[in-house]
Amino acid sequence: MKVWESVLSAKGQVTIPKEMREALNLRTGDQLIYSLVDGEIVVTPKNIDFKDLAGFLGDPPNGPATLDEIDAAVMQAAGDSVLDTDDSSNSDVAA
Repeated sequence: MKVWESVLSAKGQVTIPKEMREALNLRTGDQLIYSLVDGEIVVTPKNIDFKDLAGFLGDPPNGPATLDEIDAAVMQAAGDSVLDTDDSSNSDVAA
């Protein structure tokens, strides 16, 4: 596991190190999801390609989903993957 360090600015901003941005394929304008899990900050990129979501929502019972509903489903899926506790192994999230 690779660990990076950064400093919190007076405005509450943190710069993600270049090597980490490249490893995660993060680009200017990408959105990040912040979660607090057992006192640790977990940051998850929200750079999902809509092609990857084909069939994810299925056929909604009340017709097509709105963009807000789709965004909420994506946010839920991203949060679920961060908070997945089915794996009995120890977390590598923070060192």
